[in-house]
Amino acid sequence: MAVKFHIDFSRPIALFPLAGVAIYPHTADWIRVFEPRYRQMVEDCLRARGDGPLLDAAPIAMASYAGRDWKGERVGDPPLRKAVCVAKIVDHRPQPDGTHHILVHGFSRAVIETVAEPEGRRLYRLARLSPVDQRLGAPRRMPSLEGEIAALITQGELARMERLDPVRDWIRRGNIPTEFILEQLLILLARGDDTRYRLLAEPSGRNRARFALSELAHLRRLLDRAKESGAPGGRGFSVN
Repeated sequence: MAVKFHIDFSRPIALFPLAGVAIYPHTADWIRVFEPRYRQMVEDCLRARGDGPLLDAAPIAMASYAGRDWKGERVGDPPLRKAVCVAKIVDHRPQPDGTHHILVHGFSRAVIETVAEPEGRRLYRLARLSPVDQRLGAPRRMPSLEGEIAALITQGELARMERLDPVRDWIRRGNIPTEFILEQLLILLARGDDTRYRLLAEPSGRNRARFALSELAHLRRLLDRAKESGAPGGRGFSVN
């Protein structure tokens, strides 16, 4: 889902912290919202659109908690990791029990500068954010990077991995921004929340691309060797 939208970073943005990293820019996921404070947050964000379309609702910063083992920067109480993905609600399904099912679509990496704790009727936190992406604007095509990705996922055992079928299709169509394709790959390839967070916090698209190419190359070697030896694939992946 490649969507262009401007995020106003001059205004505080609602914080929705989860146990781990849920989405990246250009990716989307369904989330069930059941806690009263976050139900209020969703309702306030939706109210901000007035009579406009859903994309006019206020953005949400998808954050993650800094657990006891987290050694990096943290902010707020309970503490959060500083890197977030600013998202918009692109589908909303209210439930009879007052909970919400929302489809959130990521738009921008950002870091938390300050946090405003709950106050008055507001049960959730707000944050002042700064964007961290080195390149802003509409997602772009990068044919050389697409060529490198295609060379890896269309050869050997990796060509049989069904999870990569959408990526092959997007590249074959030739009209999908490469940054969209890259973020989908990162969600697929990042193993463990620490790695997911590191890629969320990484401002350089070039470095994120290096990670994806390196992981694809490593995975292809593992699968090809596994086929030769008759052993199952490594790193928790299977061909399907």
